Amino acid sequence: MKKNILPIPSLLILTTFILILSIPYDSQGQSLVNIHQADRAEGGIINGENVRKLLGNVILSTDEMNMEADSVYQFVDRQRLQGFNIQIETENEIIWADTLYYNTQTDYSELRGRVIIKSENNTVFSDNMDVALSLELIIFSDPVRFEDERGTLLAESGLYYQDVDSAAFRGNVQLADSTQYLESDSLFMNRQKDLYELFGRVYAEDFEDNVIFSGDYLYADSTGYRLLTGDDAWLMELSENEADTTHLLAKKIELLETDTTSTMDAFESVRIWSTKFTAVADTALYRDHEEKFELRSNPKLWQKNIQLTGPVIEAHLENDDIRFLSSYTRPIAVQEDTLTGRLHQMAGDTLHAYFSEGVVERIVVFDESEIIFHQRDENDDPDGLIELIAQGSSTMYFLDGEFDFFRAERNVDGSYLPESAQNVNRRLDNFSWNPEQQPTRPMIQIPRLPAIPEERPFELPPRYVRYLENNQN
Repeated sequence: MKKNILPIPSLLILTTFILILSIPYDSQGQSLVNIHQADRAEGGIINGENVRKLLGNVILSTDEMNMEADSVYQFVDRQRLQGFNIQIETENEIIWADTLYYNTQTDYSELRGRVIIKSENNTVFSDNMDVALSLELIIFSDPVRFEDERGTLLAESGLYYQDVDSAAFRGNVQLADSTQYLESDSLFMNRQKDLYELFGRVYAEDFEDNVIFSGDYLYADSTGYRLLTGDDAWLMELSENEADTTHLLAKKIELLETDTTSTMDAFESVRIWSTKFTAVADTALYRDHEEKFELRSNPKLWQKNIQLTGPVIEAHLENDDIRFLSSYTRPIAVQEDTLTGRLHQMAGDTLHAYFSEGVVERIVVFDESEIIFHQRDENDDPDGLIELIAQGSSTMYFLDGEFDFFRAERNVDGSYLPESAQNVNRRLDNFSWNPEQQPTRPMIQIPRLPAIPEERPFELPPRYVRYLENNQN
């Protein structure tokens, strides 16, 4: 079972958006605007307001930016600018939009219609984007699409806080690259702290490690710690040849990966289903670097037709097969005879089980060992049972996974009970046989959202198309 939940992509959110634009008039503290080109300039009245207009092939610049536009209007009394079919270049970004509304007093910008922001590391697409420079806040009111060299992020809306380098996205959030896919109802991330939280209907696939998981909430940080929670938080791993599958379900799954160790702990209503074994417990502790897991608090483990029950069960794996099992204190192993349906039983203070290629070879119980062994006659029909008690250890040997014979040591007391209706259901004191509790193969979860489209969300604006063509040339 893998230890690592998928890493969240390091999406480089827009880090700066400095737009200081105002046609100069008698006011202090405003940036000087240089008018390099305009087909004509004129004044006018729009809805009763005085407007200065620069029309046709407008090119402006300040210390912080260069802007091209079809036209720029300055609403003098409101300290408001309006630009049409714009392209703005700053030190860090190039910005395109059908319309720009900018308040020169509050430094609040509204970008409307086919908004594209391209930085060194990513490109952002949205029809509606607001920038509050005083708050260092960017608001995405309409669906937004981020693209970088690794992949793509989609969301229906979002906020980016530049000062703390944090972002929150809401509504059908999707992230995808060549190695993984994630989706959720919302996402919060702080890139400075490398902290990510996904909320609601979380689903993820790791294509490299063949892991899929889902839940209600996922937390991930820079230490390698991951937390997945939900009514049925679910993790599925495929083996390298995809022939073997392991499912883990619990209310809480914690993972921690360092340079030398990797751990996975699951709590509350833990269920494990694999092609090799199944188990239930309140707690499961897995150590990938040791290939060992531990089940605690009412654990039960099934391997083929054997059920092991005990306060603590430890399993050592090899190539995803159980190699060695131990359990204590006073565990009991029960095996159903495949021909008669009778239940062989073995109990003691401590139990060790040894396997080869996923098939049990022998089970040893230590101290105050007890055995009930149902016999078969030459026709493989039930033929009574042997009941044995020993102060020392007892060993049950198996042939092709079926109980074959046993051996006991020190102060052995045993008896043969002939076949009878009274002896069929003979049980040890701590007998436990619960096939109805054995987990069944979980339903495999699939993405609820359609795949991220290759197409951009709108027809690309002419200035952006020319930019792409010039770069190609």
